Order: sequence, then structure tokens, then C-alpha cells
Amino acid sequence: MLAYGHEWNREGQLPETLREVSLDCSRAELEELIAFLQNVREEAAGAKLDSLSHWHFRDWSPDWSEKHSDIVILLSDHHVWTKETD
Repeated sequence: MLAYGHEWNREGQLPETLREVSLDCSRAELEELIAFLQNVREEAAGAKLDSLSHWHFRDWSPDWSEKHSDIVILLSDHHVWTKETD
């Protein structure tokens, strides 16, 4: 598993591999994140996944706004990424 990040206002910037990711959230936001991840798991169950299979938290949460971070889950059946993978 890898985490990537980039600034919202930096057009054309390639995502940077992050060494560590911190999620600063309330208990209610944690519950919402867990529900989002469970939803992704349910939608992906039995589906054929390719390198384009992804889900955005911003699309899932009606409370999301641009002042929040988006979380994008990328799933694929074809590879497992690590920092050592080219």
C-alpha cells in the first residue's frame, strides 16, 4: 500500500509518495471514514478491478467541501505497490 499527496492549488503537480499520513479527525468523522471504506469494500466485492478502479470520499460524503481533504481509494487486482516498486 502506498499513500500519495499533492496540494489542491498546484495544477499539473504529480502526486508525491508520502512516507507517513496523518488523519486529523473527530470521532464522528472517523465513523464516516469507516462507513466510506466499508462502502468501497461492498462495491468492489466480486467486481473485476483494474488500474482505474477508484472511489473518492468527496463523491461519497454529502458533507464534503473543498475545505476538507479528499481521500481516494485505488484498488487493483493486478499489482501491489510498495515504495520499492518502480
